[in-house]
Amino acid sequence: MTEIRDRLLLLRSLEEFGGLDDEGLLLLVENARERSYRAGEYLVRAGDEPSVIHVVIEGQVVIKRPRLPDAVIKQRRGFGLLNVMAEARTQDAIAEIDTRTLEIPVKGYRSALEENFSLLRNALRFLATLLSRMRHRLPADPKRPPKADIGDYYDRPRTLVEQLIELRKGPFVHMNIDALVDLARRMVEVRVPAGHRFWKAGDPCTYALHVEYGRIHCTIPSGESVDVASDFTLGVMDLWGGLPRSYDAAAETDIIAYRIEYEDFLVISEMHIQVALDMLKGLANQYLLMDQDDIALG
Repeated sequence: MTEIRDRLLLLRSLEEFGGLDDEGLLLLVENARERSYRAGEYLVRAGDEPSVIHVVIEGQVVIKRPRLPDAVIKQRRGFGLLNVMAEARTQDAIAEIDTRTLEIPVKGYRSALEENFSLLRNALRFLATLLSRMRHRLPADPKRPPKADIGDYYDRPRTLVEQLIELRKGPFVHMNIDALVDLARRMVEVRVPAGHRFWKAGDPCTYALHVEYGRIHCTIPSGESVDVASDFTLGVMDLWGGLPRSYDAAAETDIIAYRIEYEDFLVISEMHIQVALDMLKGLANQYLLMDQDDIALG
């Protein structure tokens, strides 16, 4: 496994890196190193700041998780990436048998995220896919539904300044002002009556919808559903995941929303890298908060 080519093939075989171009993969493997651990040896101690991302080449590692079953990481699987994305502390990781790993330094990974938009875009795709899967393909966890406040109705379209003030109160509160202005200018106001269907499961996903007023009912083909209301941005997981619409979305009330095209999301994320990095951190923290069954990358 000492050759660059072998490392590239190893990373490309993993879901979290499979969509990367060669340049993005090279940025990761150039500073990676192999390391061996004996059975019973700690790879990571609980409470540490993550310093490397591990990929198991040979052997087996157990992750000790408080209040959850241990996670077992086998050959050609990785762990530690979600903690790095979320800027979260580590959990105990112990070699169950003699183990060899490929270690990607966190400093190198974070630098690569800022240098190569392909890597950042792929990380968002990976996390969006994970979250969508954990939420049963719904826009929010049905066990922890978002607030149902429909907001305040307004007759005339908001001015740019009014729009910026409102966006600052919602999920874009941490976005820097330049990026927020670019986003607001690219948003298109949409007004539809109760009963309007925005999309059906299986439709192509080309835009997200930020709800300003009203409530939207979202249903997957099995019948499970969740409602979203004001200050919720709908369709983001499918958009970043490169997936078709995974649920039906229909207006339960009159709706005022802003439509955001995928290409505009890409432009803003590439122009303002910190926006994409903050989004990555937020998605990773959302995932870590859920009681996931598969924490292979945690």
